[in-house]
Amino acid sequence: MTSNPSDAAPLTTASAKQRYARPPSFTDLLPWMEYIPESKAFLLEDGVSLGALFDVQPVGCEARTPAFMTQLRDAIQTAINEAIPERDDAPWVLQVYVQDEPQLTRFNQLLASYPTPAVRASDYSRHYQNVMAKHLQAISRPGGLFDDTTVTGSRWQGQQRRIRVVLYRRLKNNGKNPSAIEVEEALNDVATKWIASLASAGIIAKRADGQAFYEWLLSWFNPNPSVTNNNPESLLQLAPYPGDDNLPFGYDFAEQLTLSMPRSDEKTATWLFDNLPHTVITVQSLRRVPDIGHFTAERQAGDQVFSLFDRLPEHTIMAITLTLKPQDTTRNHIAQIKRASVGDSAEASITREDAVQVEREMAQGNKLYPVSLAFYVRGENQKDLRTNRNRLNALLLPHGLQPITQEADLLSLDSYIRNLPMAYDVELDKTRRRSRLVFSRHIANLLPFYGRSRGTGHPGLVFYNRGAEPLVFDPLHRDDRKKNAHMLILGPTGAGKSALLVYLLQQMMARHRPRIFIIEAGASFSLLGQHFAHHGLSVNQITLNPNVDVSLPPFADALRLLDRRHAFNPLNVDDSTLGETLDDEETEEEIGGRDILGEMEIAARIMITGGDEREDARLTRADRLLIRNAIFLAAKTVKEADRLQVITQDVVNAFQTIAGNVELPEHR
Repeated sequence: MTSNPSDAAPLTTASAKQRYARPPSFTDLLPWMEYIPESKAFLLEDGVSLGALFDVQPVGCEARTPAFMTQLRDAIQTAINEAIPERDDAPWVLQVYVQDEPQLTRFNQLLASYPTPAVRASDYSRHYQNVMAKHLQAISRPGGLFDDTTVTGSRWQGQQRRIRVVLYRRLKNNGKNPSAIEVEEALNDVATKWIASLASAGIIAKRADGQAFYEWLLSWFNPNPSVTNNNPESLLQLAPYPGDDNLPFGYDFAEQLTLSMPRSDEKTATWLFDNLPHTVITVQSLRRVPDIGHFTAERQAGDQVFSLFDRLPEHTIMAITLTLKPQDTTRNHIAQIKRASVGDSAEASITREDAVQVEREMAQGNKLYPVSLAFYVRGENQKDLRTNRNRLNALLLPHGLQPITQEADLLSLDSYIRNLPMAYDVELDKTRRRSRLVFSRHIANLLPFYGRSRGTGHPGLVFYNRGAEPLVFDPLHRDDRKKNAHMLILGPTGAGKSALLVYLLQQMMARHRPRIFIIEAGASFSLLGQHFAHHGLSVNQITLNPNVDVSLPPFADALRLLDRRHAFNPLNVDDSTLGETLDDEETEEEIGGRDILGEMEIAARIMITGGDEREDARLTRADRLLIRNAIFLAAKTVKEADRLQVITQDVVNAFQTIAGNVELPEHR
């Protein structure tokens, strides 16, 4: 039996409107509207307030003395106290984020672009870059490459510890908003002072652009994208940054960051991005004074060396939000507490003593600022998230941090939004009550500006620090080159000395294509030579032993001596000339020149004495000058004969010519 269409209820206006209704939008909660490339600022949802993003490189603190750490902490505290002005109406807010990013794609791109175009196009450079790309992908896989039970006691996973700082202030809409130019100038002025203050502490901070902010948050809100078959590394290639020009009408920066619909689950107090549960754990208070570099500086515990952040669950993001409120307001608050603590009870006495101590600290420059500390945690499912949450709580408690448990945190979903970059509103914190007053010295201890060395940024040679971050430098780069051109590698048999040298030589060849001379006792590098030859490099391998007829010219560079400015009469053998000549050679060696004459003198002395130390010790300074004179005379003779190279016989003939000089003493 079919129903009669005429019996159906008519469509009402209310029903029609209900069909057009939509659920609450996640992107409506995000504050970012637009990136302004001219001022490198981000426009917030009110259309007036601006924010800035910084990428910070921490100071390497391995094996540093306590005095150095204290000095660094004091410099960071000075930057907090002095660089950012204190405003009462719309205070500046400083947010610091730290996380370990396992994707080494950007570093792989840096390696690929580092060689010159000619070297980059060679067969060996292309081969080595392919090998390194596979290696970087293997060491950065989820879960890490292996568990480091010897040094750090945690997983070893190729990664980069990224530290980002956000600076902004929310202007109040009281009908007297300043002009856009004034807001931009104020932000850029404070940002410049902040960068300079960090630089004085040895911390490198750079302004980040819209692309950096987009790539950071796109990976955050799309951790398991279905459009790339759950491969987050391919997401930036599929959905790159749209750029800053020729944007469509109604463009919203925040709307570009979510490719799937985020959902919130009130029962579990989690946000779901790509069906992966996320939550935030807020720290209620500090149980004790934090150590210098509390989270990211290395510490010794038994035989292991690690930082606290190394042992946090994978994909954890720490967020510190600092509000730069005027100290007058804080002093009035402390004074009010002291006046209210009247009576003879023990509680009142302790409160008065604490208030007096706080006032004394503030008078000494140890300012008191509201701070909130939170940790973003995620899991593959609810069970995995619960495991990571319990693991994080178990790590925070013994290190002096009191987290709010899941059952006690009734604002977890809201806190997830409010701890996002530039989303925190000082006015709303009056009801949330998640911030706590913390001394600036303790804030400096908590900030993640203490880290591990990462090198110079020139990836000629690639190593890894204890946190599995790439540590790079290039001895052939003009900024990295030093006068000392020697390296000593020590280790027992089988420790990997030759393997390390092979690794270094491969990188040098792939980056610079230098001419390499390898002199070894054995055959440790024969396979390396075959490897180079297989990829089109010219290799000349010579084995030296009594049964092999090999001629090595020890005086091949003698003709170069004739072009040197200090060439002198080869038959002048008085002591003053001898001292001047030897001193000139030593001076030239000190300023970085090669002592060619000294090298050939050593070769001649070895042939004259047969390598006997006792015979060599009998040679006087005058004897050394005669040897040098013979080399000069041989070079001059060969030059006059228009020959190309000085051989040993030429030096012997020069000795015979000098021996016939009647001006020489008989014993010469």
